Parts: sequence; C-alpha cells; structure tokens
Amino acid sequence: MEEFQGVTSLPAGVQVFAWIATVAAGKMRFTTPGLFVLGALIIFTMGGLTGVMVAMVPFDWQAHDSYFIVAHLHYVLIGGMVFPLFAAIYYWLPMSSSRPLSERLGKWVFWLMFSGMHLTFLPMHLTGLMGMPRRVYTYLPDRGWEIPNMISTVGAFLFGAAVLLWIVDMVRNFRPFGKDAGNVYGGPGLEWLPTGLYSVRSIPVVKSLYPLWDQKNLARDVEAGRYFLPNTATGERETIVTSTLNAEPQYLQRMPAPSGWHVWGAVFTAAFFLLLTVQAYLPSVVCGVLAVYCLMHWCWLLDRPRIQPTVDVGAGIELPTYVSGPSSHGWWAMLITLIVAGMVGALLGFSYVFLWSRQPESWAPPPDLPLLLPVVAAYAGAGLLAWASCWTLRLDRPRTPAVATLLMLAAVGLVGAGLAMDLDHWLATGLRPEVNAQGATVYALIGWQGFFVAVSGLMGLYALLRWLAGHVEAARPSTFDLIGLFLGFTAAQGAASVLLTRLFPGAGM
Repeated sequence: MEEFQGVTSLPAGVQVFAWIATVAAGKMRFTTPGLFVLGALIIFTMGGLTGVMVAMVPFDWQAHDSYFIVAHLHYVLIGGMVFPLFAAIYYWLPMSSSRPLSERLGKWVFWLMFSGMHLTFLPMHLTGLMGMPRRVYTYLPDRGWEIPNMISTVGAFLFGAAVLLWIVDMVRNFRPFGKDAGNVYGGPGLEWLPTGLYSVRSIPVVKSLYPLWDQKNLARDVEAGRYFLPNTATGERETIVTSTLNAEPQYLQRMPAPSGWHVWGAVFTAAFFLLLTVQAYLPSVVCGVLAVYCLMHWCWLLDRPRIQPTVDVGAGIELPTYVSGPSSHGWWAMLITLIVAGMVGALLGFSYVFLWSRQPESWAPPPDLPLLLPVVAAYAGAGLLAWASCWTLRLDRPRTPAVATLLMLAAVGLVGAGLAMDLDHWLATGLRPEVNAQGATVYALIGWQGFFVAVSGLMGLYALLRWLAGHVEAARPSTFDLIGLFLGFTAAQGAASVLLTRLFPGAGM
C-alpha cells in the first residue's frame, strides 16, 4: 500500500504508468491489501480503455445508453474506488482494532470479488454491443441476451458472496478496543509509530521516504521521547508547525481541547440542507441557527490567551507559542478559501459576459450611472475600515480593542449597505431573474455576494462577542486578521460585480 502513495494527484494515464513502474521496480507482497491494489490497477485500466472507446463519437453513437456503458462505468468505479477501499480497510484496520482481519479469508474475499466483478460486467460489453439498453430490469426473449445475462447474474452473486464473507470476517475479528494490532504488514509510514490517546510520544526527525524501514530504532526512540516535544511544553495539546519545503520548525501550535461542538455543528449543518430538500423550512432554520451557535462555540476555544511567549521544544530550539498574519497557517487557509471563492465569482462574471455575447439585443440598460458611485464607495469604505481595524488593534493602546471592534462592525455595515443599494437599484429597473439571461446572471451575482455579506455579518457578531468577553487584544490579533481578510475580499468582490454589471456592455447598448 505504501508503494502506491504519492501519485494520486497525477492524470489517470500517468497514474497507470506510475503504478506499473512501481510494481515492476518494487518487491511486491501478495498479501490481501497487495492483491486488492493489483486488482484495482487491472480493473481500472480496463475501464479506462473502454472509456477511450466511448470517447470516439462514431462508436459512442452505437454504444450510448447500452449495457456497454454500464460495464465501462462499473469497471472504472469498482477499480478506482471499491478495490482501493478494501485494500485500505485490510491494511489500516489493525490501527483501530486489537485483532487484524483474517489473511486467509481476505484472499478468499479478493478472489471471489475479482472473479465476480469480471463475470458480472465483462459480458455486459457484449450484451451492450448486441443492443441491450441500460436502465431496464427485464428484456424481450429471442434477442440472444439470455446467456451473457445469466453469466452476469452468477458473477453478481459471487461478488455478493465476497462482501458477505468480508462482513463475517469483520464480525469475527474487528475489536475497536484495547491495544491495536499494530503494523501487521510491515509498512514504512509514520502512521505506524506507537501512539497514545492523542499523538506520538515525541515528534521525530525523518530522513527518508520510508522511515520505519530505514531508521530501525525510530519507533522505540519516539516512544522513549528522544525527539521534539518529549513532554508538553505548555501543559496542553500541541504540535510543531514547520516550513513547507524543508520542515524547519516555525512555531508551536496549541491544539483544541477535546470537544463535541464541531461534530454537532456538522450534524446541524447537514440537517439544515437536508430539511430544505423536503421543504421543512422551520426545522431547517432552527438547525441552521444551532449549527452557527455550535461552530461559534468551537471557534471560541481556538484563539486563546498566550501562556508564555516562547517555549523550548527540544534540542535547545525556542519557538513562539502564537503567530498571526501570513506567518500563521490560519491566514493561508483563509486565503486559499478566498481564492477558490474568487474563482467561482469569476465564473459567474464570465457567464454574464458570455450570455451577453450570444444575445446582446435582449440586454436591458443597467441602473443610471450616478447610482454606481455610492455602491462602489460603500464597498471601498468597507475594505479600508477592515484594514484600519486590524492596524488599530496592533497599536496596543488602552482603547484599541473597542475602536478596532467598532471599525470592523462599521465595515460589516458598509458591505451590507453596498449589497442593499445594488439590489434596490436593479429592482427599480424592473429586471427580474426569470425574465432573461441578464436577469438570471445579475441576480446570481447578487445572491453570491449576499452569501458573503451574510457570513460577514456572523463574523461581525462574533467579533462583538469576543470584545464583550474581553478577548480582543493586540497580543491575539488572529481572529481580527481573518475577519478583516474575509471582509476585504467581500468588498472587492462586491465592487467588481457591480462594475461589471453596470459598465458592461454599457447603458446605451
């Protein structure tokens, strides 16, 4: 399993050649996980070959919506997901069970599943080319489909027998309590280091891609505490954040304490969206409010007071216990999130321009040009106030927490005002989202901006609550840095959207 890690981000064709080269150059172990990985490679490659066939338009005319497509899809999905999943289960389950799964039964599971897979779906290529359509549960007689369909049925039962045998194996051997079974297959990865309830006893220095193979005493030295952070430096849960390229220690990250708030936040978020699908609006709103409350409560535990400026993490290395701005991982996480959001906004803007190019005569004039100025001014003011709030907080004077909070709330108010004015101006023109492509895209952009304004409002409420609780201080600016970054993006996105829809293609066109 470890041999195949690190190539999953490559294109599919390159992945296949990388896997083949790994198998050819390495020393393959034909254990149950190894068999499932090889089976995945074979099945996925076969599915990819039929994918090349259906990519040819003349062939796809004949094979489209036939059993040939069913076979192709299942070869790709089972080879690309199901077999790797079973390989991962057999390989990593000893990490969470006191007993590993049976190697003997595992090989039976593999061979039944591998043969059942081919018996089920390989004949479907033939029945598809013989004209059998997909999405049917029965078929007319005397079409010549009886024998291949019977073979497929036998294969399906074999596949089902393999899954049933795996379930029996899980019932017999999966014991999620007590000491874990350990590194049954002799893997070289750091996940097999001895751990307690939370993490390793000490953070090791790794010198190769296969540390447990190349550093024979690594596990023993880690458990003995001979590396970094052998004991907690702050008395809390913590880890070391390192540089991206050379893994040089940068600062000590204090980890969140055990909590269920983020789990409940995820549960209520899922319930919010699922209840909307059945039009249960009131329970959905309740779940949405509870989700926001849970997430805010969890975030409350993240930006905590400093215990000491620096700590010794081992080997005489002193690291800060708190960083903010571009030095922190939270800042970069927010930046990457906003880059993705900006790509979505850019796609919406492209849709607006593209749809105009298809039918420019149906485009109605935008709101009057003088109305553009207060909207852009509101967004520009919001960006400036968000920046001023972060700058003011770092002055570290007696009233800076209150002033910084008020400036941030004013920035939230201005992005809300900019959105409200933009919406009001378009409504005054009589344009509606259901009228034409212009209305659809204009209101899609407004709706997308509305989402960010709503999140900005929640962030403003969070900043206010932090100030009221006395948690806003110059020594802990991360919360305001992230809120300011988000507000700055929201303001820039709103201004760009307004300028696009008001100035292009122009009031006279």
